[in-house]
Amino acid sequence: MKPRLIHPRSVVLHRRLSTEEDPELGKTGKIEWQEPFVLQGQVRYAKFNQLFPTGGGNDPVAEGHVVFTVKAWTESGGNVGDEMELAPSNSRLIVLEVRPAAHYQGRPWHVHVLFTRKRVNVK
Repeated sequence: MKPRLIHPRSVVLHRRLSTEEDPELGKTGKIEWQEPFVLQGQVRYAKFNQLFPTGGGNDPVAEGHVVFTVKAWTESGGNVGDEMELAPSNSRLIVLEVRPAAHYQGRPWHVHVLFTRKRVNVK
């Protein structure tokens, strides 16, 4: 019996192609993206819309992880720094870390992709 996802849902992975870097200032923020990749994952929130008061009002925090099969994550080409989107919401989640999980028969069958919600500056 192999480990499997219990409640999978569609996750859109936005992979970075490149980030423009200035020799003196470092990353400038201009990012090129590859075509989005859709895969199935199981979402688990550690924090969801937790109160985070700032000078401009509340900025709710969302953190957690998504469980993917190793095969699906490898095929997607995902990496730390990429962004995910959980349909139908329009907020982006930033990939912070990728950890192997669900070890069975001497190898991991899943990966836990840790994320945090991307903070957007409102002008």
